[in-house]
Amino acid sequence: MTIAAAGVLSVMCLMGCSMSDVTEKFVGVASGSAVSGSGVTGSSAELVSGQAVDIEEYDALALVELGEYKNVPVDCTVTDDEIQTEIDKLFDEHPKKLKKGTAQNGMKVNIDYSGKLNGKKFDGGTAKGTTIKLGESGMIPGFDDGIIGMKVGEKKDVELTFPEQYENDPDLAGKKTVFTMKLNYIEDRTLTDDYVKKYTDYKTVAEYKENTKKTLADTKKAAAATTAMEKVAADSKVKSVPDTLLLAEKGMMRSEMENQMAQYGMTIADALAQTGQDEAQFEEYLTEKAKTMCETELIMEAIALKENVDLSQASIDAYLEQMGKNSQDGTTDSIKKAYNTYYGYAMPFEHYIRSSYIYQKVTEIVGKAAKIIE
Repeated sequence: MTIAAAGVLSVMCLMGCSMSDVTEKFVGVASGSAVSGSGVTGSSAELVSGQAVDIEEYDALALVELGEYKNVPVDCTVTDDEIQTEIDKLFDEHPKKLKKGTAQNGMKVNIDYSGKLNGKKFDGGTAKGTTIKLGESGMIPGFDDGIIGMKVGEKKDVELTFPEQYENDPDLAGKKTVFTMKLNYIEDRTLTDDYVKKYTDYKTVAEYKENTKKTLADTKKAAAATTAMEKVAADSKVKSVPDTLLLAEKGMMRSEMENQMAQYGMTIADALAQTGQDEAQFEEYLTEKAKTMCETELIMEAIALKENVDLSQASIDAYLEQMGKNSQDGTTDSIKKAYNTYYGYAMPFEHYIRSSYIYQKVTEIVGKAAKIIE
């Protein structure tokens, strides 16, 4: 699989449509509590290149059974495991190298290794200065065991057999090979005051942990509105999604993916061919993801209508004008141009702006009403 082909899979994974995705790209409906469409409606609608979909008329309140969206509990407590994760990140960035000692299971170690098949090196079988966690390296069976018990500076040969099913390189499947291994150093993951002083802004371990805990808690509180909205979306039920809304969202997502794949110099069709998938499978995937986005959109709109959010065109225009002021050239034209360049024309720009406005207002309402657990 090429890097570009792997890229399309990454794009697909990233299009999981969580509330964080909505934060970056959220689409809504045209002005009013229901949108009037003057053209294409229903399942017969089709995308026309360079042309916006005409969204059929619907009322979000009639399509959604809202869950509780006020006093939503948001857990902002911080666990010891979360603090340890931050400590591990610090050690990853600034490893403490032990030049003496014996490798044991669970330790992080730095090694050189070189694999030979019938006395000859093979592609991907050699590396220097690689850090792995023994027992969790993801290497072939027996690799980690070969290092356990080695002393720092020691070098030895280990005979291993590749699994019978080895997708990374089928030519190596079931083959015996010899890995020459050298243990460069063992990482000491003991947090000390001296280490904290050297690599952080704090003087003691206790101070570092206390501030790390506070930072993590503050991060959770800052994301409380988004977390609460995720719970609201999960607890709400969308009875149906208007066909043309789904069509527009699918077109928008496809354009987004096409732009991301272009970074690899490929089209989606090229990448699908290399990953063994076809257009029908991709279409099914796209439909499901677009449906999730549409459902979130309808839930947002329903809350806005229930809370009597000002959805007048004047308010939406003011929102767009502020976006324009914050843009690089200070105009709303640049916002629209960038939108069409990246997301295409399937989802009307006005539709997008209104829903972005709704997202901002509804998230604020839900966030302010959330019950923060500390």
